[in-house]
Amino acid sequence: MLADKMFRTLLSREVLRFARVWTQTIIPPLLTSLLYVVVFGVALGSRIREIEGVPYLQFILPGIALMSLITGAYMNTSTSVFDAKRERYIDDVLISPMSNIQIALAYTLGGTLRGLIVGTGVFLVGMPFAGVTVDRPILLLLIGVTVSFTFSAIGTVVGVVSSRIDHVTFMTNVVIQPLAFLGGVFYSVDMLPAGLRTATLFNPIFHTVDAARFATLSVSDLNPYPALAVVALLAVLSFCGAWWSIARGPNLRH
Repeated sequence: MLADKMFRTLLSREVLRFARVWTQTIIPPLLTSLLYVVVFGVALGSRIREIEGVPYLQFILPGIALMSLITGAYMNTSTSVFDAKRERYIDDVLISPMSNIQIALAYTLGGTLRGLIVGTGVFLVGMPFAGVTVDRPILLLLIGVTVSFTFSAIGTVVGVVSSRIDHVTFMTNVVIQPLAFLGGVFYSVDMLPAGLRTATLFNPIFHTVDAARFATLSVSDLNPYPALAVVALLAVLSFCGAWWSIARGPNLRH
């Protein structure tokens, strides 16, 4: 079918979009995350020996990789959709035979792949430093795919509703990054006062970090299975949002 062929074409375009400029889209987040590993893991690791019986550098590595994965997935779709809307070549996509769900899925899958590449790269680069082995590799891969898909879909929504590029970066700098730093990446929530511990439970990124840490180290602040359910629910809700934004999003159609 023509719609399926155009879906594959749009997906290929989204992949080529970041692959052709890999020195800007892949290498910088790898280097930034490596600095996190060195600064927080090596420097603080000499002070904080273990958390829950796990060496500190091993404890923080899954969260650092997930931070890079989230940022890469979100930035790919948010900037791609925003640029397409600003330059009005989104019109060619919208009038194509593709359905709204196919358009949303193509953008979201492109961002998902970039997020996975960045997150996997960070994890592989950090493994020799941390000396970590993965207890449940299939589960970790499933979590990585789901989280990357989730934030790629969120990026699609933001790209549609944003009227200025400032709105795209605002979401990164004021929402995603603070939630990531407050999501238990560098500490266990058991180390927090009761009030902050309760507030952390409402941070969606905390549940993704906790699930990834469980898959990697078999260590979890919560029962891991409700956390996995939260991750799956976030993926469903975020893609529904991406689908809605393509179908009815503001400033997308004249």
